[in-house]
Amino acid sequence: MSAPEPLVLQALQGYTEQSDKWPGPRAVKIYVASVYNDFREERRQILELVGPELQSTYDDRYIEFEFVDMHYGTDGGDETNPTLLRYHLDEIRCCNNTSKAGYFLCFIGGDASTYQPVLPFKIDVDLFEQLVKSDSTQTALLRACYKINDDGTYHLDGDEKWYSDLHEREEQRKKLSAVQKVFNTLALEALEGGANIIDLLRSPVEIQCEEAIELLSNGKHPKGLIAVLRDIPDLEPDDSKLTALAHERLKKLQKKLEDLLPETHVVRLEATSADSSRTDVASDNEEKLSPFREGVQAVVCSLVDDSLSTEPDQGKGRKKTVQEVFLEHITHLRICIEHNELYKVTVKQIENAARTILNNAKENYESRSRHPPVLIYGPDASGKSSLLTHLYFKFEEIFPKPVLRIIRFSASTPRSAYNLELLRVMCQQISIILNIPEGYLPKDASFDPLYINNWFQSLLRRCEDMENEILLIFIDNVHRVNPLECDIVTGLSWLPMSLPRNVFLVCTSAVSLELLQLTPAQKEKFKVQNCYYLLDAIDDTPDNNSSGDFIDGAFDNLEVVFGSKAFSKLAGYITCSEFGLTELELLELLMPTSNSEAVITLKDANFNFSTLCVAKYMMKSVISETVVSGRSTVRWRAAAASARARRRYVRVQSALRDAHSDLAALHFANFLNDADDTDTSETQEPGCVDDDALLDSTPFHSASRTAAAFTQRHVEESWLHLLLAGDFSKLKDLTVCNFDFLLAAVQTVTISYLRCILEHVRCYILDRDVELVYGAVRKSSDILTRDPMQLGAQIIAWLRPAVARRGVLATLVTAAMAWCDGYDKPLLVPLNGWLHPPIASTVRVVSVGGSTPGAGVRLLQLAPSGQHLVLAPSAGDPQLWHVMSNSKVHTFKGHSGRILCMCVTRESQYLLTGSEDTSVVVWDLHTLAVKTKILEHIAPVLCVAAIVNRSLVISGGEDSAVIVTSLVDGALLTKLDHHRGPVTAVKVIQDGDILVTCSQDGTVCTWNVDNFTLLSTVSAGVPIHAMEVTEDNVFLITLQGENELHIRTFITGTHLHVLKRHKAKVKCFCVGHDSSRAAVGCADQRIYVYSLHSAQLLRTLAAAHDLSALAIADKDHFLLAAGGNRVTIYSFHTEDNLTNFRPTKQLKRRQTKSTTNITMLQAEQSELIPISCLEVSRDGQLAASGCARGLVRVWQLSTHRLQTTLSGHMGHITCVTFSPNNLLVLSGSEDRTVVVWQLADNSPSLTYKGHQSALQILLMMSDGRRALSGDRARRVHVWIVDSGIVLHSVTCPSTSIDVTLNMKYAILSDGDNSVRIWALAEGDSGDEKRSVSHAERVTCFALTADSKHVVTGSMDMSLKVWQLDGGKLSQVLVGHSDIVTCVAVSITNKTQVVSGSWDYNLIVWDINTGSDVHLLSGHLGKVTCVKVTGDGSIAVSGAEDKTLIIWETKRGLALTSLSLHVPLLGFQITSDCSRIVVHLLDRGCLPIICLHNTPATYVKIPTYAAPTKDVDELRPLAPKRPMRRLLKKEVSLDTYTWQKKYGHLTSAAMMAQVDERLKRRFSVSASMEEISKIQEAKNKDLGSQVSLGPEQAAIAQSQHFDQLEALWNKISPPRRRSNKSLSKQSSLIERLDSSDEDHTPVEEQEHMVE
Repeated sequence: MSAPEPLVLQALQGYTEQSDKWPGPRAVKIYVASVYNDFREERRQILELVGPELQSTYDDRYIEFEFVDMHYGTDGGDETNPTLLRYHLDEIRCCNNTSKAGYFLCFIGGDASTYQPVLPFKIDVDLFEQLVKSDSTQTALLRACYKINDDGTYHLDGDEKWYSDLHEREEQRKKLSAVQKVFNTLALEALEGGANIIDLLRSPVEIQCEEAIELLSNGKHPKGLIAVLRDIPDLEPDDSKLTALAHERLKKLQKKLEDLLPETHVVRLEATSADSSRTDVASDNEEKLSPFREGVQAVVCSLVDDSLSTEPDQGKGRKKTVQEVFLEHITHLRICIEHNELYKVTVKQIENAARTILNNAKENYESRSRHPPVLIYGPDASGKSSLLTHLYFKFEEIFPKPVLRIIRFSASTPRSAYNLELLRVMCQQISIILNIPEGYLPKDASFDPLYINNWFQSLLRRCEDMENEILLIFIDNVHRVNPLECDIVTGLSWLPMSLPRNVFLVCTSAVSLELLQLTPAQKEKFKVQNCYYLLDAIDDTPDNNSSGDFIDGAFDNLEVVFGSKAFSKLAGYITCSEFGLTELELLELLMPTSNSEAVITLKDANFNFSTLCVAKYMMKSVISETVVSGRSTVRWRAAAASARARRRYVRVQSALRDAHSDLAALHFANFLNDADDTDTSETQEPGCVDDDALLDSTPFHSASRTAAAFTQRHVEESWLHLLLAGDFSKLKDLTVCNFDFLLAAVQTVTISYLRCILEHVRCYILDRDVELVYGAVRKSSDILTRDPMQLGAQIIAWLRPAVARRGVLATLVTAAMAWCDGYDKPLLVPLNGWLHPPIASTVRVVSVGGSTPGAGVRLLQLAPSGQHLVLAPSAGDPQLWHVMSNSKVHTFKGHSGRILCMCVTRESQYLLTGSEDTSVVVWDLHTLAVKTKILEHIAPVLCVAAIVNRSLVISGGEDSAVIVTSLVDGALLTKLDHHRGPVTAVKVIQDGDILVTCSQDGTVCTWNVDNFTLLSTVSAGVPIHAMEVTEDNVFLITLQGENELHIRTFITGTHLHVLKRHKAKVKCFCVGHDSSRAAVGCADQRIYVYSLHSAQLLRTLAAAHDLSALAIADKDHFLLAAGGNRVTIYSFHTEDNLTNFRPTKQLKRRQTKSTTNITMLQAEQSELIPISCLEVSRDGQLAASGCARGLVRVWQLSTHRLQTTLSGHMGHITCVTFSPNNLLVLSGSEDRTVVVWQLADNSPSLTYKGHQSALQILLMMSDGRRALSGDRARRVHVWIVDSGIVLHSVTCPSTSIDVTLNMKYAILSDGDNSVRIWALAEGDSGDEKRSVSHAERVTCFALTADSKHVVTGSMDMSLKVWQLDGGKLSQVLVGHSDIVTCVAVSITNKTQVVSGSWDYNLIVWDINTGSDVHLLSGHLGKVTCVKVTGDGSIAVSGAEDKTLIIWETKRGLALTSLSLHVPLLGFQITSDCSRIVVHLLDRGCLPIICLHNTPATYVKIPTYAAPTKDVDELRPLAPKRPMRRLLKKEVSLDTYTWQKKYGHLTSAAMMAQVDERLKRRFSVSASMEEISKIQEAKNKDLGSQVSLGPEQAAIAQSQHFDQLEALWNKISPPRRRSNKSLSKQSSLIERLDSSDEDHTPVEEQEHMVE
């Protein structure tokens, strides 16, 4: 195994010496320098055309381009400001430092008068004295600006006075220009006096160029400067002296640049007439300047390419892992180095803590004792991180040996933000630095929480065995790690409490021990001395710049400089970003770019390059720049700063949401733009598209994919902004239910990170789609750990069956198919689904309320958003809870008694509560305030409802009155005193037109809401405690007595049935939105789900708590059950129950609301009947499967549709086979018969009844005329398929049988240690059954295509190759270390054999030499089956690890794999392996899998016609005794017998008179009309090939000729053509050849046919 490069390895071991060589940010940042008034168009084109063009070129390499033009969006008034110039020079140094390639682009030339001088930063003493020789007001002004410095030069003084007020610039500008004028005048005077002051009059551009030229020699980029030169026009006589000086200097500068730079780096512009660049039409300019653009672009491209060519290759697999871990670790190391340089440990308390920790560590190491980890706890700004970084560097000094150090600053990078990921990357890093021989990822690795936990512990144990290594792990702010609710009880349970002597673990936390997510045992352990340190907050000293006062002061200053509006916008964005924002992103957020001429001002809260650059330098003390995944991002330096900024700038919820929305829009801009065009599909009428149109665009004609690319940035942060902005529909569309996003997450990070994202999203939203995607990802995370390319296939396999016709998941599955479609290497893609929806029946359990008595939930309502619940406890006020985050949002205070009823309106979000205190309160759920209070009842209120569109509140109470009041002001409108007992329920139906009330007086009344007149009354005769009406107003359900639920029709009140499968008392019930199911919660803690149509019990759900209320979410996705202090959420969608019950047909039909095609319904019912046998036709077009109910199904493999179902057997099907010409299917069954089916019209053409016991094996020989069948009584028959005549009948092994292609030999095995070779040509003579044997049982055998050898595999771990002719052993293949289970050979490659074994491996053998060519290892379970393509290039293997792997036999490599998640018994492949049909254990579905881009070619299996000279060999040599016993008595063929016995065989075309029939024995051509009629009739039956083209018609016609002829032959056979084969011959020659065959007497023909 190759070790990583030394630089990488050193960094991974924690050494920081070469940190300057570590890869920097992947950004190219180029400073653009020019004078304000010139080169405007060129600069605009650099920003608007060159930049984006370069960006799109290098997008796939994740490189960002930024051209910094300080004049953009300014008014030019500060061009010569010395203070601003300082910031700009800093920025040039910054570009040189951070840019990946190139850092400076300057425009020099044009009119010399535009190069205005700027005040110099320093002046030599003697020069300065010359300037201020004379005493005047002017010189005094200048003296005031310069102060002498220690180094003996005069320095420009007081930066802040020139550039401190960025809002009102006028005053400072006036002052500055006055000083500048004075300076210019004095300088010119001094010049005349002979002083050398020409350099003091340089313009800002010249100073910037000088700085950049200096950086060429001592900076990072010796070639990073690009100059754009334009000729300088000659001086005019009236030009000022200043201009003349500038002219001279510019000429020199241009010369200097030309000498310094390579030719390609100098771009020349043609001189333009003064006004041209202003007045020309833009397009004109674009054309004129295109050589300039191309020039600049070419230079930058070559610089970037050079820089990319030196960076280490990202590589695949192992290299990629190292690279990923390396980039992650150096991010943390950089933070550590920076932190250590900034903050030295000065405070006594911290010093003491550090000393104690180091001493203890040394002691533990020397005394070789195990020890607990160290936990340092202190609030923000108490110096925890400083202590940690201090320890990081100190530990190195106290140990003699080299130490390996790993450091993590939690939540500073995406990979350190989640438990799972933090631990995974650390495990991989430990594996790399300990150089573990198994590689950096164990073979069986799975990024499952439990696995990673154990992996971490096992690595620490490994450490213990390594004597000379010391491993230190530092984790800062361990409380920030996001635990998410994986399968582990507590987030930090992975922290080991007992470490080996040479491993030390130090954590810091700002959360006290009690609140950390540790297990109780861990907490106990930590409380012991020596491992838990407390730091008090350090006093706010002025130099502690993470203290609150310092930060507030800094914020105040910045608000003064930039204006509070602009600064709060900037600070708000930085606060909301999770891992910091890059400069480019800040510019996109803060700089409007619609108009390049406009001035961008801070007054509008906008920044431009220049102001943002100043802001960046002014905020240095509170922000830090870190490189996260290759991008330099800005974020708050201290946790305290972030907290203060959050309080100051995004305090209100709406501001927070807006900031997140902006950040999301920033990243998803190009996705949101094209969203408008794609919505058209939603407008189609449901039902006008073929049911499965969306999903059945098989991978070969699915919609093309035009998607904007997701970058790592989207995966790491952007999704979070959509989530926090509360934009759930976009969140689903663009991220968690978007295939490209899932793929980007798995490819750029890992599956475990994707899992963390989905977990995170689930903390915020309850949504079926998200649950399904999460379920699919979670269930396939093991496989995707090892093979990320399976993502598309896994998504299709898991979600395809669960997907509705349209919607976000349908798009997801279609996109997955399209991706698979566009993939250019071999890939296994499922064409149909076989898995149950990956959603657990219990989605989540939320604990609400404390354990105090009376806090148990009594009522439950779902808020309209579906994300919140309203709960009423048995005592106390109603509460609003957020479901998934399990947090209480609000308590509604306003009632003085218990809440007895609640109702949430769907339309405008009101909550109505009725209480024991006789009042009804209406709350607004948006503002959470009371809207109205209604006090009309004189007894407790028992039920309440609202009609929002009429603004009515309807309530019923114990005073037996129904009171109608106004929703707006609570005024009484009417009172219905009709009932004679307490009113127990009121319901409003039909959009508020009808009101239904029920009462303890045993009546249900219906009222017209317009005038409150009574419409009808249904009397039950006993008190009614509760009532529901289904949404379609069909059923009325009433609860009478303790547990009787009666169902009546709502319209007429007719009693239908009683739901009575539950025995316990009913506590609550509710009705599904599909109006066909009811959920009933009982006192025995069970929920019973009934079908309302049939009163059948569909399923029961067990709750782990008492039940007091049930609610069903929209679209029946979830069922919520509340009771005690818990709410359990169940999946309630109809399709999720397929495992538990067979839906009734009516229910299915209601659910899909469109005519389900046959395949769907049949597939649904067949789900539950396991498949028992499987066969694929030779041409690879069809598959036949037999199932336990006596049905044979024929599938079309190209479309994966069910073609037909053949039923004719009484018992279970045990074997099926196709004829070589694919026109017949033979099926054998436990009912002792074999049926021969004609696929042309799906009719049985013959039933063979020769066997006396259940059939076991069945195959057809290559001539298409003879079949071989074996039964459980070990009888094997060879018979003729057309007639059923038995040719041979012998007793011999019959468990597995195969016949050579030339039909001379049959191989028979019974699973003992021998295999029989039976020479068929020799008839039944027993001596022709040779036996070849192994030491132990034979498990498998395969015949070679040349019919010369048989290869047998055995439990003795060997394979043997035998010659069929003579049975000699010709080769032994030894190499497996366990039982050989399967063997396969190809048709064309004669020498190759592939075998699989229980040792988890496959071996490719050379049959001639007996050597193993390749060992194929990749399965994690015993290999059970293998198949090889016709050309031998591809092997497919299946194993007990439930996966299929495709191998390339030539190089011995795994090409692609697919996990089926279900145990597989076997599979069949087509000759080129383009389709694989899998036989699953105990499943009725048949997965059809396509190998996309299969490298194999189709090989036609050679067919053999029975040779004429051997014709007699088909018949027994002499009629033997057993045959005679089977013969039947002659039957007289009179018309009556004929009709009765064979009438059912004749088709409509043949039902004419018998004599008619005899007349035209062969004039089939006469029946053309009849043939066409048959075709029509068949179309009606089949519903398939409805419109035939001319070619198909011709084929069909010839098939029908064949059939009619065959049928005819069967019924009144001609003397000659007795055994005419039914196969549709492919050419005339063959037809002639096979027609000239033997003449069997009619008596024998009849034998055995019935």
